[in-house]
Amino acid sequence: MKKINISNTARYQEVWQAFLNVSIDELERIADVVIFKPKETIIRNDLGTEMLFILLEGKAKVSLLHEDGKQSIVHFVQAGELIGELSLLGVENQTKDVTAQSECLCLAIPFQKGQSMLLENTIFLKQLSIYLAQKLLSRTNRLSEGQNYPIINRLAAFILYTESNTHYHEKHTEVAEYLAVSYRHLLYTFQQLMESGMIIKNKPGYDIVNRNSLQKLAGTIRF
Repeated sequence: MKKINISNTARYQEVWQAFLNVSIDELERIADVVIFKPKETIIRNDLGTEMLFILLEGKAKVSLLHEDGKQSIVHFVQAGELIGELSLLGVENQTKDVTAQSECLCLAIPFQKGQSMLLENTIFLKQLSIYLAQKLLSRTNRLSEGQNYPIINRLAAFILYTESNTHYHEKHTEVAEYLAVSYRHLLYTFQQLMESGMIIKNKPGYDIVNRNSLQKLAGTIRF
């Protein structure tokens, strides 16, 4: 994790002002801007977090670690979304692992400096309520799509959603569970996409070679 000056991120002002109607000068008193490298841990489940992050740029993966050591994908965080909002509200006893998928630029607000201000700010609370409701609807829609769309369409959408610089590298076991399909069926579907010339194998994952065809398969499916 590396800190940079908030003044260097003025172009992202619209992103954080979706939650916080404050100026850069006001923000500098309570927040930092930090950069996480790809695969760097943003939050560890066993350490928790004392910060609220607003993702300004990049993509991160949220995973749940089970008692048997197995990991499940919960959510992918994109620019304009929050990380650590449930800890801010005090409703999450066990945090989840959050890992940068690509380089992530985040506005980081320590609870010690900003928690009281945030929880007393009616604009922030309203936007947080809308954000949480939208996340709930998104997950409901994903479950519905799992029952109504073939796996090849959902996998195409998932690859496009999670790729970084045209490269996809998620673990098959986690993706099979996330898409509610058997491991064997998932591998068969990857083979179909390769035979159709949309992706090619490039360890530790796949490269996208025909984005337009993948987008046609994905259609309106969103994660």
